[in-house]
Order: sequence, then structure tokens, then C-alpha cells
Amino acid sequence: MSLSVSVVVVTYGRPDSVRECLEHLQRLDTPPLEVVVVDSTPADTTRRLVREEFPEVRLLHSTLGRGTTPESRQMGFAVTRGDVVAFVDDDAYVAHDWLDELVAPYADPDVVAVGGRADNGIPGEEHEGLDRIGRLLPDGRLTGYFAADPGRTVEVDHLLGANMSFRRSALEAIGGIRGNYPGTCLCEESDISLRLRATGGRLLYTPRAVVRHMAAPYGIGGKRFDRRYLYYARRNHVVMLVRNFGWRDPMVRRYARTTWRAQSSYLWAVRSRLGPTMADGSPRSLLRRVTAPVVLSRAAAELWGLAVGFPAALVARRNDRADGVATP
Repeated sequence: MSLSVSVVVVTYGRPDSVRECLEHLQRLDTPPLEVVVVDSTPADTTRRLVREEFPEVRLLHSTLGRGTTPESRQMGFAVTRGDVVAFVDDDAYVAHDWLDELVAPYADPDVVAVGGRADNGIPGEEHEGLDRIGRLLPDGRLTGYFAADPGRTVEVDHLLGANMSFRRSALEAIGGIRGNYPGTCLCEESDISLRLRATGGRLLYTPRAVVRHMAAPYGIGGKRFDRRYLYYARRNHVVMLVRNFGWRDPMVRRYARTTWRAQSSYLWAVRSRLGPTMADGSPRSLLRRVTAPVVLSRAAAELWGLAVGFPAALVARRNDRADGVATP
């Protein structure tokens, strides 16, 4: 492996996951140039663990607190020295040949980013979405399917934050990693990818670079895919689209329209479940009536996130211009 590689792990409130993540990094066939851990947890538990058990790891403390993943990534990137900077989540445990497989595609000088596969342990996931991995759709939505194994390296529009890497020179050329994507790893990695794609560079997904993604519980309160998650997913998505394509791009309007129609229709459909009887006059089950408000609140969270996304995008673009970042 001729290119040197720095590995960055960002974390909040998951010391046990960090320990296992670092143990797997120690077992790589080819060791990286350096490993950097960026911890934004107020308590010292994770930092004490890293200092005592992994003294060779460079440790940084972000005082920005929870929900600042892109800021932590940028902090880690800023101190690294490798030709390639790889990011792996604290709950993603690398295979022994992960680094070699992740770096191999950089032999092509046009490649600016490479991501790998996340094995979530779900039966059949490797066969799902084989022709839709990491795509940006005409209506502004993003596809995932980063557990798929197409048996070959494929070109993509964006990468998965749990298992991704970038050519240092390319990431430096676009000004590094942008913040203002609060929540839990939502759209910040896609923002990096879309900015790099706009430069004409190639982004690749190689299923041979595997991490075992455990999806550990969040240390910031809430659960994966709860209302808070849904709110930030919509909010950040709007910000990402506007920042990368501008207000006038039809993709922004399509995304807003598609989301509004889907959730509005869902709200009205579920609202009808609140009544004591069905349309034919038969009694409605208690389970349906009890769960309807829960479903309604999830749809409302998505719509609220969509609405908040537009003023948030305005602020983000204003900040980008103030920082000297070109905006479409």
C-alpha cells in the first residue's frame, strides 16, 4: 500500500464501543499511519479509556457537545497527515483487510473518495438494492443500500459515514468538512460526497472493504429512527440540497413536494384511525386507536423538519459565504 492512511473515529458517550473499534483497528493486516479519536462527551470516561488502553492513539476532545459529528470529523481531519483520511464509526468494527481494500481503488488518480460495505447482520441485506447503491435521485432523495454486495466496485454519488475515506488533497481543495448538520450522522457525509462529486472526481463503493456495524445505542438520548431522528433527517436533507445545488434547482422543489405529499397523505390516512368505528360502522380495534397518535406524531415530526430546513438552509448558505465558500 503506497498511500499513507489516517483513520479518524468520532464518538459520544460509547466507551465500550470505542474500545472494540480500536481493538479491531489494531488487528489490521496493514496498520494505518495513525489513528485519531475525537470525543465530544463531557464526561472523561472515553478519554480515560483511550489514554490508558490505547496510548498510541491520538486523542482530541471536542467541547461542542452532542450532535456535532461533522465538526468532530473536521477536527480530526485537521490534525491528520495521511494521503488518505478514513472515517469509521465507533460502533463499526473493521475486518482485518479493511484498510487494504479501502485504499486499493485510489490507484486511479481520478478517485477522490472510497466507501465500503457495512454488515448489519440482517439476513439477505447483501442482495438488496444492488443497482441502487448510494444514488442521488432526481427528486433529491438519497438511496442507501450500503450493506449490498454487488461483487465489484461501483461508482456512487455519496458514501456511508460509518465506513468512508477521502483523498486528502481533494478534501482540502473543497475546504474540508462543513458543519451545521445537527442530530445523529444525518446528511453530513453526503454533503462531503456531493461537494467532491461536483469537482468531477470519482466516488467509489467497494464491498470488499467491510465493517461489522453494530448500531450501538446513541449516547445522546433518544433512539435510532425516533421522532428526533426523523425531524433532523428532513431538516438536514433540505440544508444539504440547498447548499449543494442552490434554491433554484428543481431537485429542491421536488424533494419538498414529494415529502409534503407523502407525509400529508399519511397524516390524513392515519387520522381516520382515531375514530371508534370503521367506515362500515364496525368497531375499530383498541390497538389501532392507541397507536394512531404515535404514527401521526412521527409524520408531523418529518413535516416540521422539512419546514425548518428552509430557514436553516438560508443561515447555512450565509455562513458558507462568510467563510469564503462558494455557493451555487
